[in-house]
Amino acid sequence: MGIVISSVTTEIGGGSSIEQASAAARRAIAEAGATPEQIDALINTGVYRDSNMVEPAMSALIQQQVGIGLEYQSGDVPCLSFDLMNGACGILNAIQVGQALLDAPPVQRVLLVSGDAHPSKSPAPQPGFPIKPVGAALLLEKRPGAAGFGTLHISATDRRPAAEGFVRLSEMGDTGRSSIVVNRTGDVEELLHHAVSAATEALAAADAPLERTVLICGRPTTDFPTLLAERLGIAPEAVSADDTEGDAHTSALPVAYLTAADSGKLDHADVALFVAAGAGPSAAAIAYRLPKP
Repeated sequence: MGIVISSVTTEIGGGSSIEQASAAARRAIAEAGATPEQIDALINTGVYRDSNMVEPAMSALIQQQVGIGLEYQSGDVPCLSFDLMNGACGILNAIQVGQALLDAPPVQRVLLVSGDAHPSKSPAPQPGFPIKPVGAALLLEKRPGAAGFGTLHISATDRRPAAEGFVRLSEMGDTGRSSIVVNRTGDVEELLHHAVSAATEALAAADAPLERTVLICGRPTTDFPTLLAERLGIAPEAVSADDTEGDAHTSALPVAYLTAADSGKLDHADVALFVAAGAGPSAAAIAYRLPKP
């Protein structure tokens, strides 16, 4: 059995991380021909939240809006939902956790959602906030055959990461619910070092020819996808990156994967190589052997 993507959707144009992730989730479930009652687990990887909420978990609020597991009857297996936050790499960590959950016989579908937004919930660009409000959903299912995700590979610094997104308590006054500071000072060379390390290990494990591989990656800097492809030996035309106006952050890989699928880049490939890099600095990579029609 392999763990495959049965649907992927994105939602752009709003200002609420919860509402956009929920909208993407509802569409992903429908496009897979499933119902909310058939979702066994929901993992939210979004980081920047509406009104800087800490509790409850965003996953619970998204689960409620999507209508998953709202009615419980004796004998039902309740849907497990939780937040898993690791910045741009979070969606790949969620895939790894989803694989483990799907190893259990009763679990058939795991829904991964992502989404970041300015705490003010304004859809308009905000000064000093480089992230585009985007919601996304990936629905993972078991399927017989060799297609599916391999093993997650990670490379990260061994020093304490610097704070990247935070609220200054001493300065926020009465604006704590609607303000955020994003301080990105990462070195692109260090990001590339970790991305190349993780991606090289994932490629070796997949044992797939580079000419049959499509690179799916985020865009922490404008030239990051191009530089990463060059160092991995992947052709420029086999690269699909987050193409939103601004960084889609935790939704960057679903955006890039959907772009690759819609453009036909996956039609003649055997493997999609997912690579994320972000705060830490850290990077993660996983190879996805594409299902064949």
